[in-house]
Amino acid sequence: MRPTASRRQKSIGPKLILDARPRRDVGLEPRTESVFRKAVAYEMLQARESARDRTFDPTDARWRLATETQQALQGAVLAFEDRRELLALANRLGIRSFDANLIVALVQDRARRGEPLQSAAATIAMLPNPQGKWPKDTVHAQGERGLAWIWIAAMVTAVAVDALLVGWLMFS
Repeated sequence: MRPTASRRQKSIGPKLILDARPRRDVGLEPRTESVFRKAVAYEMLQARESARDRTFDPTDARWRLATETQQALQGAVLAFEDRRELLALANRLGIRSFDANLIVALVQDRARRGEPLQSAAATIAMLPNPQGKWPKDTVHAQGERGLAWIWIAAMVTAVAVDALLVGWLMFS
């Protein structure tokens, strides 16, 4: 039973509302809520497991973004263009936008306080590791060549169709 407005007015001071979960009668199906809860639990487990490993591999996407951010800083200031480039790098590395902005803010905060980047390792380790994703900036040479051949074939086909249409219009 939910408290009425008259009961709330009688209480002194702020009151915690503990029932912030979506209610089933609002339209959220039990299966949907179950899937949502499992996804949240999985993400929390990933964050906890990544927090245990306090040392970073130099090829770790989170650490690479942090070092790139530190190199792009001018004192403790990060230019807007550099921030956009860093966020694009994070996207290619498979880091979520929220996590990328958090890493940038952590590095900037450490620079303002004059602390080394290694002091942020524990905090950065708590972010989900995008290790399950293939980095988007890594392209196999074979795949790149195959894509080039597809574009060449498409252009040749377009030129041939255009030539046929021009010939049909001129000679018919």
